[in-house]
Amino acid sequence: MALRHRQLLTCKAVFFVTTTRINHLQFPGYPNSLNIIQEIIFRTADEKSISIMGYVIMPNHIHLIVKTQSGGTDLSRYMHSIKGRIRETLSGKGRFWENRFDDFLIRNEEQFAIKLNYIHYNPVRAGLVNEPGVWKYSSYLDWIKRISEKGIVFNFD
Repeated sequence: MALRHRQLLTCKAVFFVTTTRINHLQFPGYPNSLNIIQEIIFRTADEKSISIMGYVIMPNHIHLIVKTQSGGTDLSRYMHSIKGRIRETLSGKGRFWENRFDDFLIRNEEQFAIKLNYIHYNPVRAGLVNEPGVWKYSSYLDWIKRISEKGIVFNFD
């Protein structure tokens, strides 16, 4: 369910976000284009002061868990930037994405864990791999390392 009035939220916030290619078409140049998409997601996050807490890039859509500094306006600007940069890089002009993007405000650790598990197992459910650690366009292995080293699952700060 989308937070249609996300701009009203002006404090730090964590969002689960989904954006999808128009008509659920594969990204042009798949699977090589997924490296390009991954680079754009992280470079733009650095520029916009967005923290990527979890992600998976699928053949025709992207799921992100992001932390913003100033709420919904930061999220809208970030998504506008990555969608535009990906479109320009992969196809030039023309319609590339489904309208809008879906977002869900994560309010607690339980919601975070559910959404993180959902995105990490998305490639398995889609039949792309047999286990989530094999899909290299995901934060799964980063989380496994983080948990084994620090035992940290989620931090709102």
